Amino acid sequence: IGAATAEAAPDAQEASRDRPSHRRARRLLAPALAAAAIALATGAFAASGGTGTPPPGSGLCNGHEELCDRPLNEVALPATHNSMSVPLPGWYSAEQDRPIPEQLRDGVRGLLIDTHYADRLPNGRIRTVIDDAAARETAGRDGIGPEAVDAALRIRARLGFKGRGERGIYLCHTFCELGATKLDDVLGQLRRFLVANPGEVVVVVNQDAITPADFVAAVRRAGLERHVYRGPVDGRWPTLRQMIASDQRLVLLAEERAGGAPWYRPAYARALQETPYAFGRVGQLTDPARRPASCVPNRGPSSAPLLLLNHWISTDPLPQPTQAATVNAYGPLLARARACAAIRHRTPNLVAVNFYRRGDLMRVVDALNGIDGGSR
Repeated sequence: IGAATAEAAPDAQEASRDRPSHRRARRLLAPALAAAAIALATGAFAASGGTGTPPPGSGLCNGHEELCDRPLNEVALPATHNSMSVPLPGWYSAEQDRPIPEQLRDGVRGLLIDTHYADRLPNGRIRTVIDDAAARETAGRDGIGPEAVDAALRIRARLGFKGRGERGIYLCHTFCELGATKLDDVLGQLRRFLVANPGEVVVVVNQDAITPADFVAAVRRAGLERHVYRGPVDGRWPTLRQMIASDQRLVLLAEERAGGAPWYRPAYARALQETPYAFGRVGQLTDPARRPASCVPNRGPSSAPLLLLNHWISTDPLPQPTQAATVNAYGPLLARARACAAIRHRTPNLVAVNFYRRGDLMRVVDALNGIDGGSR
C-alpha cells in the first residue's frame, strides 16, 4: 500500500479537494525530495528486523471468546499500513512505532506490506531493482512519478549504490535504499508468532513488486504454508473458531499478481474492497461533513466480503506522528469507521493506520466488535 499521496477513485474527488492547493509545486519537488531522502540515507544499512518470539496467547479467538463464532468478514482487525516501515537501523523514516513481531504482540492482526527485489552490495547497502515495469508501476501507486524515480536512480548511482550485488527479496517502501528488511526474516517472525499463539488469525495484504512464485517460495521456506487459509475468499467466510480448528489462520492476499499456489489469492478481485487512501490533511478524516467522501469505493468490487478501511495521512517523505495521534483518536476513528460501515454495508475488517500506538486503534476495534471496554 503506498504511503505517498495517490489518485483516489473518481467518486472520491471531494475527499481530495482539500489537499494542498500548490499541487504543481509538489510535483516539481517530488524528484528533489526522493533524491534528498536517499542522500540522507547514504550511510544507512538495512537490518533484519528480528526481535524475540512473543509469549503464548490466551488461546481464545484473537483474544476474545465473543469473536469465536463470527465469520472473519464480520470481525474487525487492527491493521498497520506499511507494517515494515519501523524505527530499525537502516530505516530513513518510519510509519509505525514498533517492528512487526511487537506489532503482533500488541494486538495487530492485519499487516499491509510491500515486497521488492533488491541487491545487497559488497558495502552492505541495499539497492532496489526498479528497472522493470512492475517496479515502476508500484512506485506510481506509491505516488512517486516517473521523474522522481529517474532522479532517485541518478542520485543513488552517485552515492555509491553501484556494482554487482546479491539479489534478494525485501520489505521496502518504494526505495529499499531508504529502509529494507528481508522478507524471509519477517515471515519467520510471523511463523513463530502463529506457533506460539494458536488462537490468532492474521491477514496479510502484499503490495507486490515480485513474482507470485517467489513469494510462495518464501512462505514455504518459512514453514508458514501449514498455517495458510485455503478456503474460498468470496461470500461468507468460516468463523474464527473454524479457522483456528483447521489451523488455517493466515490469510495471504496479493494486490497485483497472485498465484503460485492456490492459497495466494488476488486481494481486489473478489476478496477485498477498500476506501480511498489519498488523504493529505487531517480534516479529510476528522471532519464529519467529509466522512461520506472518505468512504466511497476505491479498489475491489462491491460484492467483496472484506472491507479495508484506509485511515492515515500521507506526508511523504517524512511521516508525522502527531497527525496520526489526531486521526487515530477514539472519537474520529470510530466515527469514520461506523460511517463507512453504514455506507458500504460491511464491517471494516481491516482498520489500517499509521503509528498504531498513537491514539486508540485497539479500543476502536473493540468497539466495532462490541467487546466490553471498547465503548468506554
